[in-house]
Amino acid sequence: MQPNLTQEETQCLAGYLTGWADTAEALQMQQYIQHGNVTTYEHCMRVAAISFWLNRRLNLGCDEASLVRGAFLHDFYLYDWHLPHPEMGLHGFTHPATALANAEARYSLNDRERNVIRSHMWPLTLLTPPRCREAAVVCVADKLSSTTETLLERSRPLVPAAQTAGRH
Repeated sequence: MQPNLTQEETQCLAGYLTGWADTAEALQMQQYIQHGNVTTYEHCMRVAAISFWLNRRLNLGCDEASLVRGAFLHDFYLYDWHLPHPEMGLHGFTHPATALANAEARYSLNDRERNVIRSHMWPLTLLTPPRCREAAVVCVADKLSSTTETLLERSRPLVPAAQTAGRH
């Protein structure tokens, strides 16, 4: 899902991410595939844009800077989750804490941004629910983006059903 932002909104979004999305550390996310054939960097940018769009279109009243920056850093874990990392536990459960630790080491975060990053996998991470409006919006935006990327942007095309008919 790519939200349809106006030119003014696109510039506003870019302004919130200046000094955040253009750092060497943030650009490392371009090295890793998130879902389908979408990099972690692209995924985080999409989640930031979807969150921004939802906030604006639904008049949710979020702190836009915190919303966008937290959304951008929500998957700032900096490793290939497709490879085994037994010392880290199951990625789906543990990566929010890793992303938060990485983000806190490199950026000055506020409480809303911390909650966005830490709670974005809720309800999978049952004990870390969204505690602010921004975190709830990013949680929804992440699910929308992840679903689209996983189902519609796969690295190898799915075989059409017509070609598999009659195979057993």
